[in-house]
Amino acid sequence: MKMIRRPISCLPILLIIMVLVSTNTQSVYGQDSTLSKVPIFIDEEPVKTKYIMREGHLLVPALFLKHTGTLVDWNDQYNSVVFQSEDNKIALPVHKNVTQEYDRATDTWEKGSLSTKTVKFEGNPFVPLVDVVKKLGMDVTYNSKRNRTFITTNISIEPESKAYTSINTSEKLVALTFDDGPENHYTPMILDILNEKEVPATFFSLGSQITHFPEMIQRIAEEGHGIGNHSWSHPDLSNTWSSKVKEEIHSTQEEMQKVIGKKPDLFRPPYGVVTKADKRVLNNMGMRNINWSVDTQDWSGLSANEIVETVQRDISPGGIILQHNFQSDDDAKLLDGSVEALPKIIDDLQERGYTFVTVQTLLEQHSKQGQS
Repeated sequence: MKMIRRPISCLPILLIIMVLVSTNTQSVYGQDSTLSKVPIFIDEEPVKTKYIMREGHLLVPALFLKHTGTLVDWNDQYNSVVFQSEDNKIALPVHKNVTQEYDRATDTWEKGSLSTKTVKFEGNPFVPLVDVVKKLGMDVTYNSKRNRTFITTNISIEPESKAYTSINTSEKLVALTFDDGPENHYTPMILDILNEKEVPATFFSLGSQITHFPEMIQRIAEEGHGIGNHSWSHPDLSNTWSSKVKEEIHSTQEEMQKVIGKKPDLFRPPYGVVTKADKRVLNNMGMRNINWSVDTQDWSGLSANEIVETVQRDISPGGIILQHNFQSDDDAKLLDGSVEALPKIIDDLQERGYTFVTVQTLLEQHSKQGQS
């Protein structure tokens, strides 16, 4: 898609004013280890970010730009941050006030300039915000009345990248999901209950866990349950380089192919957090983004009754329930309440007319109804 370029209608000094007024803080560069935060509006959505001031310019963490839909990576060889939007690719070497800008027509890199140097602070590269978004073909405006800075990315994301929290269905369908396994303590208990109740579930599994417990993921598949990708090592994707995000997903896909002979197209991001750039990655990899509508918060050690009450309160047709199947190193009984609650949840919802299905079945139902 060709980007629309418009004149930049703000000056860096306006950004400085906005920062100082909205946070009432002094410049923290080289002074404080704890950085203040300021909201920047990206396509009308506020995103808070840490910042530093340098030579009168606002610098933000390089990874913040992932919220604009820009792929962000680190190049060790050149000690630089690499940004790639749909039509533009630039590299910013640390401790320099220059850029390398890729020209697709000539397949060459051309040198450009920055208003101030890219720096590292607390081990993280910080880049001059206005310079970078301009070079990536985005628009920046400052609203003095609202005291807010707005970035219009001109980057569109396909609807396939939407996060499914539930499925709009006329039928009383519900999906049980379990994250962070497999392992050999809680997973067998959960599978035994599901088998006894003749109820399917969907397991969003970590690649690192599959390598240690291949027999568990095999049992999950053999007993007819759904399987989804939950990354390799459970990182916060919003703070992860784009190439590493791809690696986290791809490595898990390959491990699943090796162990159970298939690759799922369902992905649940760790902590349910993705940026606009991560959605681009998911789209390119053919993955569907699955979140949840009922968070049991079982990971916090809640009792069975508390978990059942949460489900009863929050459930609705097409709901997706989040539970876990990991064993904590700190508390071996952390998920006891969750396992105890499981048969009660099943019995209660079935009495209320619900039918349990996998997430895959929910999505198929969604497609049949032709809803967007």
